[in-house]
Amino acid sequence: MSGRGRRVLVYAVTLLAAPTPVMPFARGTREFAFGVAACGAALALSSLYVVRGELRLRHRGLLGHKLLAASLITLAFGLVLFVGAVVYLGRM
Repeated sequence: MSGRGRRVLVYAVTLLAAPTPVMPFARGTREFAFGVAACGAALALSSLYVVRGELRLRHRGLLGHKLLAASLITLAFGLVLFVGAVVYLGRM
């Protein structure tokens, strides 16, 4: 499997599996906040893996640029989820 294929597989699996820690808990509980933090951390880490891998390539086609843009957006979203959950836990 190529490097890009591995990155796409990790990214896709993380996008599908990251929300599972949040599902069994009610909003406003500490467990929900911990689940959101875990979801944000998983999204941020997998997106960072994809971004670092794609930035190492010298030439990217359209698919590479789309993957890079999507992973940068997901990286920002994951970081916001993580930081928001940590701030919420600090205020509880």
